[in-house]
Amino acid sequence: MFKTVPRLVRSQGNLLKGIFGKGGEKEAVKHLTAEEQESLRKTLPSIRARESTQVQVPSESVTDFDDDIFENRIDQDSIRARGFLKYTQSYTPSNEVKNQVLKTASECLQKAGISSENVEQYKFVEGDNSLKFELINRLGKSIKHWPTNGKLLHLETVADVVKFYQEPVKNITKYTEMARDETKPKNVSIMEQAVRFHPEDTHMYHGGITAFPGSGGEVISLRQKRLLRQFQPKKEWFDYDDLTFDYSRPDKSMPWDPEVAKQMDKYTDKRYNLNTKQFTRIKQ
Repeated sequence: MFKTVPRLVRSQGNLLKGIFGKGGEKEAVKHLTAEEQESLRKTLPSIRARESTQVQVPSESVTDFDDDIFENRIDQDSIRARGFLKYTQSYTPSNEVKNQVLKTASECLQKAGISSENVEQYKFVEGDNSLKFELINRLGKSIKHWPTNGKLLHLETVADVVKFYQEPVKNITKYTEMARDETKPKNVSIMEQAVRFHPEDTHMYHGGITAFPGSGGEVISLRQKRLLRQFQPKKEWFDYDDLTFDYSRPDKSMPWDPEVAKQMDKYTDKRYNLNTKQFTRIKQ
């Protein structure tokens, strides 16, 4: 972690004593002009105010990120799947997933002191979920795919776990799947996303002019706020003058920051803390 500005200023103790103290070492003052001294006097109150409001965070709990992680494409399918689909991430099983599940199950059984000759037909003890938890936990971390709470009840044997990890998962609806189908007839047209009016789309057929002035522009759903653009409609006559038109976003008073939301959509294993203003990794 880099030193903060207040710590850097405090480290130059002799310099500050020479400026603000009486007597002291005056040699440091010779290196600063009167304008530089006055500028430093005006800057110190703001530095001290920031230091008093700064939140101390343990360095081990903060995760540093490269600038490249924020430039990746946002997965719109995972955002749309939140709230009404079982899985937000798509999953395609590999060819070796069965051997991986059986190998992990054999290791868990040997660790528990149980014979692992017929691993696939082993049935979990009813009422004791420790072995099932150990198996699902290790497979979830390695394969990055977890069963839902409703699915856990039906995983009674290791064969059921193998069957679960062999089934592919899609995080899109049937409608989206039909819209993306390249084999559909040519006379069938399915729009995957709705076309919304925006005054900045002057290249469209409407030229940025709406047929319903004074209305529209707001996106209701929190999920869609991360995907669709909003605008402030012109309701009064003086709003049509560009000099007085309010271009501020209608969601500026919302409790979440749109820029932070865009960054959060690029990864799912980290969470933004409003108190510390940092991203921390979610413990699985």
